[in-house]
Amino acid sequence: MKRIVAIFLVAVIMILGACGTVFAAEADPNITIVNPVADTPVNSTSLLISVKIMRPQTIKTTVLKETVTTQSTVAADGTVSETRTVTWNSVFESENFTTTTNLSFYTKKLENVAQGNYIVRVDTIGSDGKVLYQTSRSVTVAEKESEAEVFSSNSSGTVNNFLQSLLKSIFGN
Repeated sequence: MKRIVAIFLVAVIMILGACGTVFAAEADPNITIVNPVADTPVNSTSLLISVKIMRPQTIKTTVLKETVTTQSTVAADGTVSETRTVTWNSVFESENFTTTTNLSFYTKKLENVAQGNYIVRVDTIGSDGKVLYQTSRSVTVAEKESEAEVFSSNSSGTVNNFLQSLLKSIFGN
């Protein structure tokens, strides 16, 4: 049993180490991911990707979604162990985008995006077709907030009352 656990731990460490090197490449100083904004969850079913490119070059944009699978196993002695596996699956991959100016923007809107954790990765492609830099940004897509809550009469609090009064005075009942 100890041998199986040791083999399992070595396999997990190897997998996590390989995943870490995929996202550990150096970021391109001439690429800025403008949107999604850092450390700000997206409360929508669409995801806007906007990249600022500050010199002539070629980029490729990829969006990866986190998938977590959990598997429970029961040992002969009755103990239950749970293994959690995290994988990143590509949900969008752009064609190469080439700019010849010193300031350019690449923009793409993804529709019907499911809730979860994503990584927006921008690869800077060299003239030989190889990836020179990887610039990435993590983003969480959360449940869309209800717009009707502001108008609900059950809402409480000074701010909600103020907003309700203001909106009702502008638009009427």
